[in-house]
Formats: sequence, structure tokens, C-alpha cells
Amino acid sequence: MLMLFDASLDGIEDSGNDINQAMGMANLASADWFEPFDPEESREPGRGFRHS
Repeated sequence: MLMLFDASLDGIEDSGNDINQAMGMANLASADWFEPFDPEESREPGRGFRHS
């Protein structure tokens, strides 16, 4: 039988979870989806974008 839910991974989206920290994952909590990963290394505002 194929199991789609693995209880051992429940909560992996929390940044305090041991597996999350060991894998160096980004915080997957929906409240943090739009936070920059590294605000110190964000895109320079005057850089612009290339258009195809």
C-alpha cells in the first residue's frame, strides 16, 4: 500500500524542526513565504530587469 503521509516528517516546515535545520531548508510556513531569504543580499533596486 502506498502511504502519502509520513508521520516522522510532520512539522518539517517549522524552522525549529531538527530535520529542517539539518537540511538547511528555508522556512516553509505560509506566513513567511514573502519574506526575503537574505535581506542583506537582496537585489539592488536600481539594477532593472532584462526583457526577452
